[in-house]
Amino acid sequence: MKKTSISFLLGAALLLNTANAAAFSMPPVATSDWATAEVQHIYENGLVSPEFDLGKDYTMPITRGQFARLAVDLISAETGKSIPDIISAHKIILEAPISGDIQQPDESVPAAPDETTLDNAEQLEEGNKPVLNSTKQLDQTQIQPYPGTNPLDSGLPPVVNGSFQDTNSVYLEIAARLGIIVGTDGLFRPNDKISRAEAASMLRRTAYVLGIADANTAPQYFDDGYEIPRWAVENVKFVSGRTNAQGVPLMTGANGYFRPMDSFTIEQTLMTMGRIHATLGISDTYTGWQDTMAGYDLVNLALTFGGDCTFGRHRETPYSGSFDEMYDKHENDISYFFSGIPEFHNDDLTMVNFEGTLTNATKYANKTFVFKGPAKYAEILPAGSIDVTTVANNHSMDYLQAGFDDTVRNLEPYVAVSGYNRMPVVDVKGVKIGFASNTGWAFDAAQKKFIENAITNLRAAGADIIVFNYHWGVERSYQSNPTQRAIGRYCIDMGADLVIGHHPHVVQEVENYKGKAIAYSLGNLVFGGNRNPQEKNCLIFRQNFTVNLNTKQITASDYQALPYRVSSVNYRNDYHPVKMQ
Repeated sequence: MKKTSISFLLGAALLLNTANAAAFSMPPVATSDWATAEVQHIYENGLVSPEFDLGKDYTMPITRGQFARLAVDLISAETGKSIPDIISAHKIILEAPISGDIQQPDESVPAAPDETTLDNAEQLEEGNKPVLNSTKQLDQTQIQPYPGTNPLDSGLPPVVNGSFQDTNSVYLEIAARLGIIVGTDGLFRPNDKISRAEAASMLRRTAYVLGIADANTAPQYFDDGYEIPRWAVENVKFVSGRTNAQGVPLMTGANGYFRPMDSFTIEQTLMTMGRIHATLGISDTYTGWQDTMAGYDLVNLALTFGGDCTFGRHRETPYSGSFDEMYDKHENDISYFFSGIPEFHNDDLTMVNFEGTLTNATKYANKTFVFKGPAKYAEILPAGSIDVTTVANNHSMDYLQAGFDDTVRNLEPYVAVSGYNRMPVVDVKGVKIGFASNTGWAFDAAQKKFIENAITNLRAAGADIIVFNYHWGVERSYQSNPTQRAIGRYCIDMGADLVIGHHPHVVQEVENYKGKAIAYSLGNLVFGGNRNPQEKNCLIFRQNFTVNLNTKQITASDYQALPYRVSSVNYRNDYHPVKMQ
């Protein structure tokens, strides 16, 4: 093996055998009570260089650069290869040489594969895995710091022509050559805080360099698995499914959540490095761990829809018994109106038809009923856990264009507004849901064009699921008419995934058309347009989708049409819908 003698004196590169030398003690730093013993054990095992200054408070977030440095220290300790050996093996050029005899090249510290190779880690040949020393060794170089050295490098000279434009750290260059870190557009951003998703990815690559390619238990399920970036999914599966002999994974979550975009702390990083050390002797493999989909690649969505909601009253309706009177009674608890509908509060998205206006306008349309309420009534919607409304109906223009514009302006701070040319796309658990709404009095060329354009525009905006709301049909008719059915089916034919109908003020049938639901009329809900409607039955419609987050395809769907009453009492409308008993 070739040996190169180097002359610049920074000090002796001293390899300490931790089995025969005094254990390294943890520096006097702040740690969480639950982390102290495990962090101390890391130092005692010589897995972390005691001369690497991580600050005085280990509960603080760790940076990307600090994390990479600790990963390199761990690899050096586990393989028994000094930092000078690794520098030489990877032909890293420094601004100044390091004293001592350095062996090169050395193939026993391989580079980790890129992300594409990591996806096929099971194809590793046994001969490509590094030989692990049973006796851990760590390079402890007693040095006189090189002028201008990077704080990450404990006095070592910087690299020449490294992998990144924003750092010349030799430790980060080692990490890059080993495949532990990657950058974007030539930058690594070493001083940025590392996210938990990034930490999982770098941990997996570190483990891979040490010969660990597979999880040994089933990956954990996380309620927020849909928030894990797609590039990090398999890495999170690995770190949650790779455990030590006691079953403790490299990384886990809290209260069922992984929280991939939260920061990772110094003490958490040290603990995970120790857990990699503890899992090296485990050869078990959990077959198919990469293919685990629940909580990672599949997401369940619960979307809930309600019927006609009018906040206010007709201009000639008396105050007594009106919606306005009930609002004044519950002004300090406006959650009253929707509090009897638990489905609105345990779903992922809720939508209703907002039928009326929120405006101070005084000029109104020449029609039998015109509905109006003050702007503050918009706050009822978020209080009722409502996320989206449609304003495409025959009462949105009751106070002409000014009233309509006021209504939209008053609603938009609280909910997404759908109607006519307004087609919002809402992100729900990583799935983009697009909403189109229109009136459906005729099925003609213009209606077809609206549907076709809506589908095209929503898909172009990134919608994975498309929901249409239609205001249509005949008031007080309990059966859909041919126009409704033609419009609803055409929506499905063109690519919509669900159609919800309003206007008849009574419940109509739900049709399963080509495996997709068309709910022709949900009836009234919180309806200030009538102080005591004769028909108090209504529907709450719950649509469930299972979506593959990688393909954004719906893999399963079902629905429930739940019978409700618009009032909790029979003798009047108290504007408090409850489930039918």
